[in-house]
Amino acid sequence: MTASAQLPLADDLFLTAHDTVKGKCLLSPATLGLGMAAALIGELVLWRRLDVVDGKLQIIDDRPTGDPAANAVLDQLLREGHHRLVRDWISFLATGVATDLVERRLARAALVQRQEKRGLFGSKVSFVPSDSMIAGWPATRIRTFVGRGELLDIPDLVLTGLILATGLDQHVFLTLDTRDRTALFDQLKRRLPAMLLELVGQAEAAVGDAVMARRA
Repeated sequence: MTASAQLPLADDLFLTAHDTVKGKCLLSPATLGLGMAAALIGELVLWRRLDVVDGKLQIIDDRPTGDPAANAVLDQLLREGHHRLVRDWISFLATGVATDLVERRLARAALVQRQEKRGLFGSKVSFVPSDSMIAGWPATRIRTFVGRGELLDIPDLVLTGLILATGLDQHVFLTLDTRDRTALFDQLKRRLPAMLLELVGQAEAAVGDAVMARRA
């Protein structure tokens, strides 16, 4: 795989949320989980299996996708058909389910390596990138395109929205100047489809609630 390859949305977000060398997470586990949950739902929207309308998920196609992680979420949605609120699903998937699905997918693709270190207070598991260039490519790709004044494709616009929603922009977009940031925000508002813009908004609200709950 070359650095120019574009991974599934949640994989790109996971790699962006971790140090490209040691795999240290830049987010709290709770915020990472919320981001992974929203990203997996976003993948199903991009697969044209889901729609997001008025804060609710609508299944528009129940056929399996070509991806086990996305299929696992779709199957869960089909089993729990009476639950439709986007926020409920983001919160549910964030409780370990989404992050685990993405970690497994990245490990199967040999993009990360599972490492377990034993310490005084138990074992600590981390997922270290196999290639720092590939791990850093999602963030680099967005910065490069924006710096050149080029348009991002829809998956990268969703990725950008989730980077902002989770607070990762403090790390990823630190080098962007005011003009580039303005151009990026303008692209999000003008070009991101309404259903995906709503999903990003729901993710941002869920992260905000989680932060407030930790401070309470």
